[in-house]
Amino acid sequence: MDENVWSHFGTWWAVALWTALFGAFLLFVPFYRKADRKPAGVFLGFVVAFALEMFGAPLSLYFVLWAFGKNLPEGILWGHTLSGTFGPAGHYVYLACVLAGAVLVIGGWARIHREYWSKEEGQGRLVAEGLYRYLRHPQYTGFLLVSLGVLFEWATIPLLILWPILASMYVRLARKEETEMEERFGDEWRAYKARTGMFLPRFGKVPALVLAALVLTGAAGPAWAGEGLAWKSYAEIGAGATFTGGEIRSLASLESGIFLGRVELGSYLHLIPLKFGSPDLIQQGALVYGGSLGIRPGPGTAGIVPFARLGLGGIVKDEADGTGAFDGQGVEKSFCGILTLGAEASLGGRWSARFWGSYRFAPRYKDFEGDSLSGFDLGASVRATWWTAIR
Repeated sequence: MDENVWSHFGTWWAVALWTALFGAFLLFVPFYRKADRKPAGVFLGFVVAFALEMFGAPLSLYFVLWAFGKNLPEGILWGHTLSGTFGPAGHYVYLACVLAGAVLVIGGWARIHREYWSKEEGQGRLVAEGLYRYLRHPQYTGFLLVSLGVLFEWATIPLLILWPILASMYVRLARKEETEMEERFGDEWRAYKARTGMFLPRFGKVPALVLAALVLTGAAGPAWAGEGLAWKSYAEIGAGATFTGGEIRSLASLESGIFLGRVELGSYLHLIPLKFGSPDLIQQGALVYGGSLGIRPGPGTAGIVPFARLGLGGIVKDEADGTGAFDGQGVEKSFCGILTLGAEASLGGRWSARFWGSYRFAPRYKDFEGDSLSGFDLGASVRATWWTAIR
């Protein structure tokens, strides 16, 4: 094992220092509002877990050793997450996220404090300049970006669990604040909301596609070869059961993506039929979608490879009309996160079988009967992998 990595551990002064440095971001949010305290508490817990496992002891590694008797390579639930793919350059991804997040947190505070928080009740105005010209919640984007950078640097079991909880809390807090702003500023707020994004700037379809292409091209960079560009992709189809609202429902899944060394970057679609009937088979359904970041070590015991995946995206539900058609009009959308753990077994060649369990977190999102759509999934899927080369 890398001696330099192990030299991190046992430096308890660094645990305290890192906790104080990252915890200082919380000084730029208002604690007088009760709604702000829970997300702030989760962020602080995230920071403490990061500092403790980076400079104190690799507790996630010890847990895996105790529970499964397997030693994990650096970058899988301990150590520098991106080191196996990008080498030392992976550290700069972490730094870029933290610095960009700091700019958003502090820059957002400077504007909103001067124009709104520091004013007497009823005297503040709607802030639509500076960072707020593009984002309605730049500070919350900043906190999520800082914590995402931490995952890129030193992903562990507690951090993979806490990050979707933190994201969902900031989404709920942002929605609560937006309801208050609409009640106070009326049409002015609605016009502002229409031209800005909640956490990300609004891009047109063409710039968004160009940006996505650049990201994927950059992600495939480590696969450059002397004769051209080559990367490894995967596609996966599966089925299972989901346990939500006191019922067991069927589930179909479709996933695809690319490999970045031991890391997988992909997208997913999960279909959950909610009600069957005529004239069509499915009368009510929910669709879960988003992007995912997965990690998988090398070959495990007897060819069984464990894996973990974090998915972030959305969930929508729709109901067929009188003709049995889903027109997509008036569908309700909400944030949804998925944490998946499983194992993969080779079937020979490019094929493998995957068995997984996951928890889907869709805060306050309910089906047509008023039951929560958060719940546990169990399923199996078949995956195909292949190489693509451009010469």
